[in-house]
Amino acid sequence: MSHDMLLRNKAWRIIVNASKRSPTFFVAFTGAVAAGSYYVASLTQGGTNPSDKKALFISDEKLKRNAGLHAEVLAKANKERLRVLLEEARDNKGDNTRYKAALNGESLGTHSSGTTIGAKAVE
Repeated sequence: MSHDMLLRNKAWRIIVNASKRSPTFFVAFTGAVAAGSYYVASLTQGGTNPSDKKALFISDEKLKRNAGLHAEVLAKANKERLRVLLEEARDNKGDNTRYKAALNGESLGTHSSGTTIGAKAVE
C-alpha cells in the first residue's frame, strides 16, 4: 500500500528517475537523507538528555521538598530497617539470612522495632 502511495507522488518519481540516470545524484540523495536523519536524532537526544553531568543528579533537598507523605513514611521505615540491620551486624546477632535475602531482592525487614531474627520474607 505504501508502495502505491509513493508511486503516485510526483516528487518521489522525480527522485527515482534522477537516481536511475545519475549515480552521483543517488549517492548525494542517500547522503542527504542519512545526514538529515542523524541531525534530527542528535537534536532529539540533545533535547531530551542534558549534557551537563551535574544536571543528571537531583539534589536531596529537591527530593525531600517534592516527596509526598507516602515517600516520607517509606523513608522512615527504610531508615529504621537499616538501623536494626546495622545493630545486628555490630552485635553479631542472628545469621546471614537477612543479608542473603537482601542481595536476592527479598525483604526480611521487621514491621516494628526490634530484631529480625526469625523474620520471614515480606511478599
